[in-house]
Amino acid sequence: MKRPFPEVLVLALAATFAWGCPRSELEPLPGEDDVEGLPMDAVPGGLGPGDDALAEDGSFVMEEAVLVIHSNAAGGPVEIPVVGAAPEWCSMDPTAVITCEEGEEVVPQTVLHLHGDESYVGSGEVEKWEWSVEQPQGSMSVFIPSAGVPNPTFEANVAGVYTFSLTVWNGTWPSPFPATYEVVVIPDEAIHIELLWHTPEDLDETDTGPEAGSDLDLHFVHPWAAGPDLDGDGKPDGWYDIPFDCFWFNTHPNWGSYDPTTTDDPGLDRDDTDGAGPENLNLDIPEDVTYRIGVHYWNDHGYGPAYATVRVYIYAQLVFEVADVMLVDSDMWDVCGLEWPAGKVQLHTKEAGQYKITPDYHNPYFFQ
Repeated sequence: MKRPFPEVLVLALAATFAWGCPRSELEPLPGEDDVEGLPMDAVPGGLGPGDDALAEDGSFVMEEAVLVIHSNAAGGPVEIPVVGAAPEWCSMDPTAVITCEEGEEVVPQTVLHLHGDESYVGSGEVEKWEWSVEQPQGSMSVFIPSAGVPNPTFEANVAGVYTFSLTVWNGTWPSPFPATYEVVVIPDEAIHIELLWHTPEDLDETDTGPEAGSDLDLHFVHPWAAGPDLDGDGKPDGWYDIPFDCFWFNTHPNWGSYDPTTTDDPGLDRDDTDGAGPENLNLDIPEDVTYRIGVHYWNDHGYGPAYATVRVYIYAQLVFEVADVMLVDSDMWDVCGLEWPAGKVQLHTKEAGQYKITPDYHNPYFFQ
């Protein structure tokens, strides 16, 4: 049965208020098997998708539009102003929300507690969370226990900017736009040194455990360090000297004041033994000396060559970086010198300009 023009008009007007609802098309009234429709345009105004439909006092913010009806009647198209509101509970779109307990600025090695459980759906429940992150080059951190839980943790070990994204799902319906949250990791010590590396033959550099990846070690040497001259430059190497080499076996030596409250000693605050790094070293109150920085390929665990990157920060500013230097098992790389208080970093090279790498380096006086 065909319905006359006025009923079609009433049905169309009702449909225009369903801006945020999934059911926004004209449907036959109960008991009717056909609708004789007319060409119509909705010209929206006021609120748009995603706008808040409630005022501060809780009342609806009304949306305004114009319904234009085209017909063969005399007088041409008819414009009818309409006003209405779509309540938030009528929306099917989930909205992702991210919060972080530690805030937007932290120091390296901070474990971030991310929360996505404040995400919501106007009609229904959030059924799935999907996290992702853009992290500084060389960082290999992962979400714990996974990227599919509402509230994961994430260890931010490398200085730089981390941009977290979260998409949530209501059944098969994802949030139209992911939530994003930016965390800046800034060293707070006078000297901050990072060692990172990439091992091409290690297919999963994020896994952990004994011999799960290659093992490179960061060394930070005081000028008083002694030892053999295995690199043949006429001076003691200093690597693996106790107490004047700060490394995995001597992580927090006492080089300065005997006062334990004075932060004038270096600390290897992160040692990585199963691939990628980083290893982080910090010193808050340096002495007026020239330190040396080195990298030793302790054990490749069968994964072959690794490509090492060293970064030096002075008062949170990146002042030196040398990237992707190939090392093989047992190589000792004398990277650079760091002069204090000038903060000057000088790359160490051989006479021909190559990186100062000594192969098959084993200090005969070091016993673990």
